Amino acid sequence: MINKQSIWFTFLFSIILVLSIFYVTMNESDLSDFVSDVDTNDTTLVVNESTELVSLRVRNDEEVLETINQLQDVLLSETSDIESKNDAYNDLLMISNNKSDEEKIEKLLKDEFGYESFVKINSTNVTIVIEAEKNDYSIANNVIRKVTETLKGNKYITVKFS
Repeated sequence: MINKQSIWFTFLFSIILVLSIFYVTMNESDLSDFVSDVDTNDTTLVVNESTELVSLRVRNDEEVLETINQLQDVLLSETSDIESKNDAYNDLLMISNNKSDEEKIEKLLKDEFGYESFVKINSTNVTIVIEAEKNDYSIANNVIRKVTETLKGNKYITVKFS
């Protein structure tokens, strides 16, 4: 039986096979054209202020994507029972709702206070990382009030500064 997984495996295997044949048949002078001398002595690391927020977003996106893939496997599995499929579907809906709420709060904080931020919602916990020069309790309190007005239900809101 041909399914998606076997098609992808065949496709990727054929690409690897073609590339390996190409590599083996290349002569040494062509290989030296592909390899360049790299000077690693003068490398510098440029750190932007938003690097921390970007890394938090990337890490969160990877976690969410992994969770979504696991839930989709449960949904598409023929051996899963109806209850586990319903739970997986509800979890996917919750992830989607949380993602939209996170984006809405980030936009609200940017428009209202002018701060770049990262928001992560995990069930009843809301973690907000704000990029600001100083840690100010009044800013944190204003952010908590605004987020409480925006979100439904009781949420435990944490504000951190980077």
